[in-house]
Amino acid sequence: MMKEVNFDGYKFLQINKEPKIFVSIKGENNFCSLDSLGKANFLKDNFQVSSYRDFNQTHGINIYNFNYQGLEADGFITSEKNTAYGIKTADCLPIIFWNDSNELSGLHCGWRGVAYGIIDKLLMSQHGMKMQYAFFGPSISKDFFEVKEDLIEVFLENSLNIMSFIRTIDEKKYFDLRAFCREHISSYGLEIIELKDHCSYQNKDLFFSWRRDKEKSLRNICLTWF
Repeated sequence: MMKEVNFDGYKFLQINKEPKIFVSIKGENNFCSLDSLGKANFLKDNFQVSSYRDFNQTHGINIYNFNYQGLEADGFITSEKNTAYGIKTADCLPIIFWNDSNELSGLHCGWRGVAYGIIDKLLMSQHGMKMQYAFFGPSISKDFFEVKEDLIEVFLENSLNIMSFIRTIDEKKYFDLRAFCREHISSYGLEIIELKDHCSYQNKDLFFSWRRDKEKSLRNICLTWF
């Protein structure tokens, strides 16, 4: 049901109704530029949510509400109603998980977090084992995600062979992180929903990209709540 919506210059892609999933995109105004209180008030005024939380993401494996209450986190779990959470990205892959019992999770899947096991940490937990669906938001595509040997070595050190997701062009290596996550999550039996035209690097009119814009890049935010 994806469609673009606009609130006074703040633009979003509306992805799903239950849970509600929105992806902030470039506009006259940018949702990611609001401070924490500004984001919370915006969502309260336009969507009547009771609260909002996002995180200081560290490319680690801390998951908020999973034996951890700090704000330096790369994921969350919740069963609260009308409480919105956001996953910030600028090429990494945001994934939202949920089930028919209105339980919700989200992960910021950069290559480091994935290599160190953030997906398994969630999906092997009591909460994660109940997840049925996963939504993949915007992320850098395999055509633009050039990587070095050190990345491959980190995966190998964690018993993950990613060579079938690496292709070499003119002696440069490119990693399909999205396909790796898709295969990995599918092995848990979840149904995956994906954003079409998802590449954050290529779609410069919609998405922010750190690899494309470096320090000038802002953040795409994947928002969700029941």
